[in-house]
Amino acid sequence: MLFPLSLMSLSVSFIIILICCFFMAKYRHIYDKIKIPLAILTVLAGLILYTIGYLPTDSNEPLSIFSVAFMALFSTCRIFIMESDFSDLNEIVINNGLFIFSISMVHILGALLTIMTILSAFGIKFISRLKLIFGNSQETYIFLGFNEASLNLIKSLRAGGKSRCYIVVESLQDGEEDGDLLLKLREDRFILIDTVWQDLISMKKLHIPKRLFNRELHIFALSIDESKNAKVILKLLKHAQKDKMDEDKIKFFVNTTDESAEKYFEIVNKEKNTDFEVKTFSIPDITARQLFETYPIHNYLPLDTESAKALSGYTVFIAGLGSIGVEILRKSIYLGQFIGGDYKAIITDGEMAKKRGFLFNKYPGLKNNYQIETHEAVPGSEEFYETLKSNINTINYIVVALDNDQLNIEAAIEIQRLVNRSQNKNPIIAVHITNNEDYEHLERSMLLPDVRFFGSCSDIFTENIIINETMDSMARKMNTLFNSLYNVEPADNWRDLDAFTKESNRSAASNIATKLQLLNLEMREKADDNNRSTVNLTEYLTGERLENLSKQEHLRWNAFHFASGWVTWPLNQTGDANKAKDIINRRHACLTSWDELEEITLRFSQKPSYQQLDREQVKNIPMIIEHAGYEVYEKN
Repeated sequence: MLFPLSLMSLSVSFIIILICCFFMAKYRHIYDKIKIPLAILTVLAGLILYTIGYLPTDSNEPLSIFSVAFMALFSTCRIFIMESDFSDLNEIVINNGLFIFSISMVHILGALLTIMTILSAFGIKFISRLKLIFGNSQETYIFLGFNEASLNLIKSLRAGGKSRCYIVVESLQDGEEDGDLLLKLREDRFILIDTVWQDLISMKKLHIPKRLFNRELHIFALSIDESKNAKVILKLLKHAQKDKMDEDKIKFFVNTTDESAEKYFEIVNKEKNTDFEVKTFSIPDITARQLFETYPIHNYLPLDTESAKALSGYTVFIAGLGSIGVEILRKSIYLGQFIGGDYKAIITDGEMAKKRGFLFNKYPGLKNNYQIETHEAVPGSEEFYETLKSNINTINYIVVALDNDQLNIEAAIEIQRLVNRSQNKNPIIAVHITNNEDYEHLERSMLLPDVRFFGSCSDIFTENIIINETMDSMARKMNTLFNSLYNVEPADNWRDLDAFTKESNRSAASNIATKLQLLNLEMREKADDNNRSTVNLTEYLTGERLENLSKQEHLRWNAFHFASGWVTWPLNQTGDANKAKDIINRRHACLTSWDELEEITLRFSQKPSYQQLDREQVKNIPMIIEHAGYEVYEKN
């Protein structure tokens, strides 16, 4: 029979439902792991208890063991529809306190399992709302749209082990209760807000608790529809003041190849008198960044750490000059600058005539300042292999970035064969693979010993690549220290900087690891359990080492500007200008050699001198590393 309806039973039921809701909101992942063992335990306990309860107390009662077993099975099944057969049990067990307690616990467990299973199967929106109500995370990450990029970034963030809340804004289609989105939601424990994110104009529409806006909040637009990403973030920025969003706590991250997007965001910030930080990136950008962070150029060069310089030049061979290839070329130029060795790039592509013109028109400073060879050739052609073969003894780094994974793998296999025949060099062969799972067995095989894969979605959409707060912290400190040389107030004017200047500071910060390698040093996060002793970095930054690192910093600074579309501003064209930089026309008088900086310093009456500025940049590295929470130690 059904439980009798009474105030007591209703109260108990309500409390059970509240407990279930709270548990599912906070610990659903635990329930998913234990629900089957709990169900088995409940069934076994129910069968045993009801079998005991149905055993006849009088030997004259004609009740077979099969009848008892069937009745026990039937009553056990009724546990999960929250019904009870207490009244049908024999009088002995009904009057036994231990038995009543045991069977009551089994019924409560069955009720909990039923309620939580129903919530799990049909109450996704309800559970998500409960998680928002009961959640107490310190950081919140909101993803506008559900896709592979957002899923991989959520997984990466979860690996960080911090108190974090993940919210996905995506519209559920009719009948999609068992669709891919909900399957992933169950696996990865993020909160779902069912709405069309493309139509979002205000954060208030999401009905997120106000307390979350007073904590660290990261908002991501990672859709492959890049135009919608930018449009939605622009609308949110315009309504940010009305939504009372804290500009010091909120950051926006936008996937877009539109180089003007950051300008739009800056304009909106100025119009609304706000100061929200918006970081833009593109797939080619983060793919190239992941390549050189995972396989740094300095690892493939012989270095003289006594004088902080390279013992040979750096030559990169790039197969494919598409959007990925162009970004790899750009970053290889400003990451591949060393005193003691010149930079050289050899590039092949089947449409080189057209792509070469586009490259040098967009980045005119590259043509006359760096040795860049271009060849119209595709992997498999005689010219391709002749070009590679004739340069194999000087090449440090080979990158394959063609149109698709299969072409890249086929090219890598043939390149590996050619490298195997070479006696003097074993350069890294970096291959762009978007789906790593299909080919990871090849990377570990003896067939391709020098091949390393990069660029898969799971590799590029990570906390370290997309957010990288450590790098931003170092770049911000670098900017502050630089401003102090000019007595700029406030020295920490990071939010007032344009997008290019911020990226320039990030580039300088990312090169700190290379400078440490030139000193045979590395950095690590501070921790109590580190056994290796640290070193005083300042003691290394003197004499010839300081001078060479300062010159290397100037080479890097030049390369970053040239690879960003800037050109040299000859002194005879500066007229009566009182600054060495012409932002409007993207030209700078300091884009010249180290020795010529003395003349530039005199022309613009620069104090401290431009050479001294580079030295100060290097001298500031210990403070920058300390600020980021890192320490320095000698390499093994």
